[in-house]
Amino acid sequence: MPPQIMFDKMMGVMVEKLTAKQLRFAQWYLANKKRLKLLLLIVVILLNIIVWGIAGYQLYKYFSLKEAHEQMLKELTAEQIDYLKLHEHFQPENLILENPILLSLYSTELKYDFAIKVKNSNKNWLIQEIEYYFSWENGQTQMQKSFILPGEEKYILALGQEVDGKLTKAEFILSNIDWQRINPNDQLLQIPSQLIFENIELGYAISEEEMIALPQISFSIKNESVYNFWQVNLLVILYQNSKIVGINTILVKNWQGNEQRQMELIWPKIPSYSHIQIVPDINPFDSEIFIPVY
Repeated sequence: MPPQIMFDKMMGVMVEKLTAKQLRFAQWYLANKKRLKLLLLIVVILLNIIVWGIAGYQLYKYFSLKEAHEQMLKELTAEQIDYLKLHEHFQPENLILENPILLSLYSTELKYDFAIKVKNSNKNWLIQEIEYYFSWENGQTQMQKSFILPGEEKYILALGQEVDGKLTKAEFILSNIDWQRINPNDQLLQIPSQLIFENIELGYAISEEEMIALPQISFSIKNESVYNFWQVNLLVILYQNSKIVGINTILVKNWQGNEQRQMELIWPKIPSYSHIQIVPDINPFDSEIFIPVY
């Protein structure tokens, strides 16, 4: 068979097969045309329902939250910070003061010791320096200086003050307070509790010049800290039950770490008392009290 005739037959068969497939598809499409249109319509409707549903929900959400949002904006714009109260919140609390104490030294002399018990209730505020004086009707003491540690309750003094007449009352006047914020966990705050006082006794010392026995308070001291001090002031307070009847001071000089020594304080005309308290008056935040270690 000539090649041309064979090629024409093959093309005819392919055309017949392709046409048959197209006819079957056309028959199926015509038979399901209405169903396809209905399905397409349902899909379009469902898509519209979904789109409009989302849009409607967002619109509802917007209007339902709009009022609350506007109210919140009004509150934000209207709210003002009370800076005065905020400032007061971060300021230290005032000192707690008891009534001033007057102690007449001698019945034949117009000299008085002035004292007042004060408390710094702030745990993170140090009074680095406090200036004060005591006043009465016709005069006042010289200006005095002291310090008060965080949380400390102590007596601040004006000792041996000469006056013009007998006093019955006095007023305590604060002139200036230098507050300093500190870390309440600072290890320096442990130093006062590491100064130990024991074996407090009253004895008598014989004066070689006058050959008389003078009252003498003796006690042992120990520096259990690791620091060396140029000097430490100690308050010696006499009590008659709960009432203070006498106050004196004594300096401990060149006090080395872990050093123990014996101290004596001669106190002529010592008042009658029931017990004695020894209190270190030391400011561990004053770097000048420490002996440098080279």
